[in-house]
Amino acid sequence: MKLFNYYNIDECKDREKLFEKLDSLRDDGKIEYEMDGLDIFKIEDIDLEESDIEDLNDLFDDEDVFPYLDNEEEEEDDDYYDESSGDDY
Repeated sequence: MKLFNYYNIDECKDREKLFEKLDSLRDDGKIEYEMDGLDIFKIEDIDLEESDIEDLNDLFDDEDVFPYLDNEEEEEDDDYYDESSGDDY
């Protein structure tokens, strides 16, 4: 299972349930997350187990939380930038 970096919660059925789970995982030191606008959040896997990722993906599916792929592409592009030379690869 894959965990994306950004998710859209525009169509989320139960935001309270979603954020209770995210807060619980953050309190356990397993993730960091932050809102990036009103309906987008960024999530970072700190120490998630495969079962945690599966549970999160199931929750996202159940609550209509979708990967926000526009920001995913920007993240990937940043990986190819060499700050020291200013060149893109």
